[in-house]
Amino acid sequence: MDISVNGLMERSEGAKNGTNGHAVSDPASKQINEKLEQITKYLLQENENKQQVIKEQRLEIEKLNNEINEKAAIVAELKEQLSQSAQHTEGHRQLINKLLNDIEHFQSDIEWYKRTYERRSIWGVLKDKLTKRN
Repeated sequence: MDISVNGLMERSEGAKNGTNGHAVSDPASKQINEKLEQITKYLLQENENKQQVIKEQRLEIEKLNNEINEKAAIVAELKEQLSQSAQHTEGHRQLINKLLNDIEHFQSDIEWYKRTYERRSIWGVLKDKLTKRN
């Protein structure tokens, strides 16, 4: 029963205890309250479990993000090394082509000297022999 004094409502003892006027010893009420408490405990436990799972997954995500960042840094470093290697390879290719060209010129020079020396030696020998006879 509610009593009003100066516009303020006061609840009766039954309403304060949450029994809605039913006796506390009512077995159906006790059973419902026990079931509600079990459901509440279950939901709280589920909530804690899910919070723990969320926390673990958040840590896993942070770990994976760190690994991604580390691997991205490694990939960037490897790309830089690849670029430098490509530049060195191009430089070496140009140097090798120059050296091959130089070798080809030297071989041509050697062939020219051989031909010239052989001619000189034959003509030189004949000339010396002819000049000595005279």
